[in-house]
Amino acid sequence: MARTKEQNRIITRKVNFLLSEGYELKQAQAIAFRMFREGELMRKGRPMRRRKGYNKKKVSIAAKLIGLAIGKARKGKKKR
Repeated sequence: MARTKEQNRIITRKVNFLLSEGYELKQAQAIAFRMFREGELMRKGRPMRRRKGYNKKKVSIAAKLIGLAIGKARKGKKKR
């Protein structure tokens, strides 16, 4: 039976995590596929979904705060 896209993503994330821990590629893949085969990697519940606009809102708020901080820093400088 073929794996779904979500299952492939889960395996890929685990491989990347294992690589960051210092495992070699082939060893990380072997561990991830074994964990998948034994059911240790499967998500419980619904698949994760991205919230639309969530990051845009955070970025716009951060940009406004940075703009305010720069403005206050410029007002505090004395002209020579």
